[in-house]
Amino acid sequence: MSPLEIPERRLIRTLRRFGGKGKGVIRGIGDDCAVIRIDGKLCVLCQDAIVEGVHFSFSYMKPSYIGKKALYINISDVLSMGARPLYYLVTLGIPERIDSCTVKEIYGGMRNVAKEFNLKLLGGDTVSTEKDFFIDVSMVGELIGEKYKGREMAKDGDYIGVTGYLGESAFGLKVLREGNIKERGVRRFVERYVNPRPPYETWKELMKHDITNAMIDISDGLLIDLERMMEESKKCAIVHYEKLPIPELLKENSLEELALSGGEDYQFLFTFPDSKLKKVEELKRRGFEISVIGEVVKGRGVKLIKEGKVIDYKKKGYDHFLVE
Repeated sequence: MSPLEIPERRLIRTLRRFGGKGKGVIRGIGDDCAVIRIDGKLCVLCQDAIVEGVHFSFSYMKPSYIGKKALYINISDVLSMGARPLYYLVTLGIPERIDSCTVKEIYGGMRNVAKEFNLKLLGGDTVSTEKDFFIDVSMVGELIGEKYKGREMAKDGDYIGVTGYLGESAFGLKVLREGNIKERGVRRFVERYVNPRPPYETWKELMKHDITNAMIDISDGLLIDLERMMEESKKCAIVHYEKLPIPELLKENSLEELALSGGEDYQFLFTFPDSKLKKVEELKRRGFEISVIGEVVKGRGVKLIKEGKVIDYKKKGYDHFLVE
């Protein structure tokens, strides 16, 4: 069966049988990053690519912002494991129509992000492609604590938290595609799409106070990413619709579904124990954007509760290989 004929999750499940195991492998395929032990230190490795026509378009993103996005999404993966990013490598797929000035601008964008996070570029590769441009980034990080924050770490009785607002990036992309960038109040959404910096300051507080058990960044949509976490943890998530941080502009335009399944928010979705609830509430009072949206219970999957009833939501998020 062709990979394009099966969901991404099933493809990854199939590929896990090829994954390496050994004394130094702490966590392999199935999370935002792999976790390995090198000379007594716990390191994380990740690799994430963005492809023209799928993740971005030169028609509404400057090359420097494309470079920034390529690095931000990998940094987000590393942070979601409870690690600080250290080094990265870059592979570019370059079609004939892309000139060297564009490539330099892309690297300039990556360099700006690297300075912000004190990252070092170590190398990579450049290859030619027939049609579309792509950037593939590999990143190495180091855990800041003794345990990684994996998808399989959710516990019975945990609360479910999320940083920031949901659906901003998806709405920003909609605005760009429809050419409505001059409409009132949409600039912040466009900025979130083209410049998806992870909420680093909030992350540092979560790590400082050792709040999270499980964590994942929202790349494909709240519901599908939460479902992936629950699958790895073998638990069930109860999500209360009324507690979701949905921007008012989305509600005004009846676009709440973008908050549930829009994708590319790059906010942190995490679970935490009852003993940390007071600290989370304190962080909220101090101005950190955190919402407590549900809880973890025995069972499987994700249940979305609205006005006291479980609602069936078919579109859960983005899947690269799902044929609709």
